Amino acid sequence: MTSFDWMDDDDAMMLELKAAVAEADAVPERLLRDAKAAFAWRTVDQELERLTLESDSLFDDLALVRGDEDTASRVLSFEGSGIGLEIEINDRVVVGQVFPMRAALITIVGAAGPSIETRTDDLGCFVVDRIPNGPLRVRCDTQESSFITDWLAT
Repeated sequence: MTSFDWMDDDDAMMLELKAAVAEADAVPERLLRDAKAAFAWRTVDQELERLTLESDSLFDDLALVRGDEDTASRVLSFEGSGIGLEIEINDRVVVGQVFPMRAALITIVGAAGPSIETRTDDLGCFVVDRIPNGPLRVRCDTQESSFITDWLAT
């Protein structure tokens, strides 16, 4: 605002207000696309048990190390009824293990829907290369039941 003419004139005030609102930054298209895609998938997994985030190295004071943030890996641990999942995300790759060790189908779900599926080995370990950009979640299907994590920003 460059003048105070609006204090005595409603029309001038509305023009100043319109100019101020027009200057606000628009929401980036990528953010809108990811938010709409995640919202569309909000109820698709209601029958699945949620795995609760137990730890995230992103928020671990002991994990704060000087260096390039882009090369640092992120380790997350999740727990549910009788199952645990630990994953490490580094450079668009997810390495993980299901506890107790068991066979499972792992699905990396991106904001646009199910993206990549893989199976665990005999020790419950898995690797997924080239995960999608943007928010994701991990689904774990065992013979007994199915589990899913909350959305993770990557």
